[in-house]
Amino acid sequence: MEKLKFAEGLGKKIIERQHDFFSTGDVEKLEHITNIKRIIASISEYLKYEGLSEDGINDLADQLIQFARSEYIEMCISNKYEGEDDDVVKEESEVWFDYIYENEEYPE
Repeated sequence: MEKLKFAEGLGKKIIERQHDFFSTGDVEKLEHITNIKRIIASISEYLKYEGLSEDGINDLADQLIQFARSEYIEMCISNKYEGEDDDVVKEESEVWFDYIYENEEYPE
């Protein structure tokens, strides 16, 4: 369990830094979210190599995805245009994040 806790803390810190970089406006949503996906996949692959349980790894990956989604949505709300409704921005941001994370492309 110690490795999972370490991986969770490390993963969250890396994701936070990725979000900080994304918030500068120099990175497109697609690139940002696919980078997050690769970070989480890399952590999962390493933990599999270390022999940790599949269930523990999957739980950690889910936690990191939820964390990344929350950070992304929070950033989108804080950077919304004046007059935009927070709930609308939140809903749209969730849809964008989930679609891009799953498909690695923009929704059509």
